[in-house]
Amino acid sequence: MRFFPWRRTQTTPPDEPIRRKPPRMTEMGRYILDYCSHSADAEQYAREHLERFVRTLELTPRGSSEGRVLEMGAYMQITPALHHRLGYGEVRGSDLGPAGKVVHKQARSANGEEFECDIDLFNAERDPFPYLDEYLTTVLCCELLEHLNEDPMRMMSEINRVTKPGGRLLMTTPNICSTRGVAAILTGFQPQQFSQYLRRNEDGTLDPKHSREYAPRELADLLRDSGYDVETLETGPCGSRDLEKFDWVLPFLKRNGYPTDLRDEGIYAVGRKVGPVRERFPSWLYA
Repeated sequence: MRFFPWRRTQTTPPDEPIRRKPPRMTEMGRYILDYCSHSADAEQYAREHLERFVRTLELTPRGSSEGRVLEMGAYMQITPALHHRLGYGEVRGSDLGPAGKVVHKQARSANGEEFECDIDLFNAERDPFPYLDEYLTTVLCCELLEHLNEDPMRMMSEINRVTKPGGRLLMTTPNICSTRGVAAILTGFQPQQFSQYLRRNEDGTLDPKHSREYAPRELADLLRDSGYDVETLETGPCGSRDLEKFDWVLPFLKRNGYPTDLRDEGIYAVGRKVGPVRERFPSWLYA
């Protein structure tokens, strides 16, 4: 992701800065890094997003030997922990690619622990998911929603179909209402974290940019419209960056009577499936 260097303007008086403590390295954080130590790029990315990875696993319900979990957009950073640490008997991943193709992936931790799983390729906005009705106990859809540009409720409908009644869906996505986003608007910039047009790679491929970033309450509405009760809605770390330049935003909002909750960089939401999709084309999302 790319982030723009907005700074405090001279017209906004500084408030007492918030002193942010560096993230504490946890046992789960070390576990994740052990699986990313094979590549300098993988390890760097994992370190930048380690707080998000750890919080995602903290919010993921514990599994069982009969439990089945799907991680959408799986890059094998937290995937091994779903089996070895959270106890799911079957772990599957998915990624964008030709529908019907399955890629078998293996990973080895720095301490010798091994993990392998199948990654199913398909387009989440167009293709039927390759799983039976009510097959999965838990679905993780992390940092994927913001990339969808056609029909996000198509994906949500398929997630509902393949999830057991009472099963959980955990979603994370960047927060357009974060202090950074508010600072961008107030200083005259685009609030999305990653909205640039992209140049094609040397091989002709094009990496997906953010098509639409969401507000926390929109993510809650998305879960409810998709047949889920919202059990958790919070904001937290999305990446490792210096956010102190935006510390003036919360006092500004408070002084002017605006809500200051749910203002961190990333949205974390957990829903429990309670029924079928309630609204296939909700008016707040579709014209």
